[in-house]
Amino acid sequence: MKNKNVNQNKSKFKDVLKNQLFLWKLCFKTCPGFMIYYLYDPFRYQMVIFMEHVLGIRYVLQCAEFQQPFTKALLYIGIILLINIIQIIPDGFFIYGMQYKYKPKLYKALKEQMYQKASEIDLTCYDNPSYYNDFVLGVSEAEKTIDRFLNMLNVTIQAITVLFTTGIFYLVLDPAGILFVTISFVLQFVVSIKLNKINYQNRVDINPHMRKRDYISRVFYLKDYAKELRLHPNTGTKLEQEFEEANDNIINEHKKIAKKRVGLMFSRNYAVGDFIIDALYITYLVYKAAILHSLNYSDAVILFNRTGSLRGCMRMFAQIGPLAQENSLFTDKIKTFLKNEPKLTKTDGIAIPAADGDLELKNVTFKYTEDGKSILNNINLKVKKGEHIAIVGYNGAGKTTLIKLLMRLYDPTSGTISYKNHNINEYNSADYRRLIGVVFQDFQMFGATLAENVVMDHLQEDELEEKMDKIKSALFNSGFEEKLNKLEDGLFTQVTTEFDKKGVDFSGGESQKVAISRAFYKDAQILIMDEPSSALDPIAEYELNKAMETAAKGKTVFYISHRLSTTRDADRIIMLEQGKIIEEGTHAQLLAQNGKYAQMWHTQAGNYN
Repeated sequence: MKNKNVNQNKSKFKDVLKNQLFLWKLCFKTCPGFMIYYLYDPFRYQMVIFMEHVLGIRYVLQCAEFQQPFTKALLYIGIILLINIIQIIPDGFFIYGMQYKYKPKLYKALKEQMYQKASEIDLTCYDNPSYYNDFVLGVSEAEKTIDRFLNMLNVTIQAITVLFTTGIFYLVLDPAGILFVTISFVLQFVVSIKLNKINYQNRVDINPHMRKRDYISRVFYLKDYAKELRLHPNTGTKLEQEFEEANDNIINEHKKIAKKRVGLMFSRNYAVGDFIIDALYITYLVYKAAILHSLNYSDAVILFNRTGSLRGCMRMFAQIGPLAQENSLFTDKIKTFLKNEPKLTKTDGIAIPAADGDLELKNVTFKYTEDGKSILNNINLKVKKGEHIAIVGYNGAGKTTLIKLLMRLYDPTSGTISYKNHNINEYNSADYRRLIGVVFQDFQMFGATLAENVVMDHLQEDELEEKMDKIKSALFNSGFEEKLNKLEDGLFTQVTTEFDKKGVDFSGGESQKVAISRAFYKDAQILIMDEPSSALDPIAEYELNKAMETAAKGKTVFYISHRLSTTRDADRIIMLEQGKIIEEGTHAQLLAQNGKYAQMWHTQAGNYN
């Protein structure tokens, strides 16, 4: 059992060391010059302090004690002052220049890796609360992780420098002093480890409550929710109650460990720190100088004075292990997230043939979780190239889930989806998704130019010139032409006013047209329209349908809609209910069957007759 614990401790030590090396490689690769100076700076700082506060003061005191000429002391002070003036110059550049310039680069390097991974991970990761909590914790702690690592480096170099210089000084004058400080250090180290474990667990325990509190805070200050909160004041009251509840939960988590935390901090800072040095060691020095006369008074003063530095050094060493361990726990979260290999992302695979092809679903069943209920049940569907399919059904029927499977944002729990006679998971994921243009029901507008919101990529001015005609064509096809002609900055218009006073907040219908233009711009072989006209008025909806007939000619198209005006002209209509296909056929055929589709149609018929 003892050997097992030893092995576990060794394994933990290796993990902590690996995590620090991970951070060092990231930082050094990003800013090598900054990191080299970062190691040198604490060494330089402590060396100057040793020369000034130990050797300098000791020399001056000895000159006074043994009645040496004052000029000797004055000369030494002048030399120390000159060294101080010279070293202040690079120190100022470092403190007020380099850190502000290079630290953000280190933050950026780590966050870019995390954001890149976030764009690649499977959607199932967002459905897993445990994984998502770790993801949020990792992102929120990314900058602090870099700061803690840099602080630990600084502390380590300072501690080593102080130990080396002061250790030699004590060995020459009074080796016993090291014993007092070492005992204090060992006890502080043990207490610090326990304290840091408690602090880390506390941070993990309050994280879900902090997430909830932060979410409610966003609801109150983001304009997206402003209208709803004013129209439904009871919602605001309820959210305030939940904010207080989350805040109370955070306070309660802190209260749970308050006594332990206070006790450990008192033990670390006083019981095993100040008492041993300030009470016991000073008594020992007075005894040696005043009673035994084996120590000069000037040396006794310097030795006691330096115990503060040596004790600080030992305290630094006592903190290094726990600091590294605490930071390692957060680094583990980040590394685990970065190591996540998306199951749905395939970078190799067979080439997709250039010509359009058929899509086929065979016995497709899907659950979001292993223990959850089936959202889709045994779906069988074959779609010929160029066919226009309308997928209809009431809320919760599984329409959007089916589309997500077709886009391979999820894989079926069982069954297969094939394109051109190959399972879609055999293709390169990015290549396959490039075949698909989609307008999501819950589309998003981004704080970028109008052109970039269409292309969904960053555009340089010269690139915009090349792509301008295609972007305009996509916007015209979506019915955005009239609005575009009224925009002062045209395609350069900044979307949203959040970052630009000249920006424009488009209406719901206008935003939806921009979202639709993305699909037209992509010129994809397969178009997916998830409620494409939900925010449009009847005239705009009619115009969109006509534009889509032209833009989607020869392409495979899937329409998802509650408004059956878009289904009437589809080649085939699929009616879903509780995850199953219950009816299939043309508009006329399904009306003749007088089933669920006919019932939906007649309910809405007044809008289309």
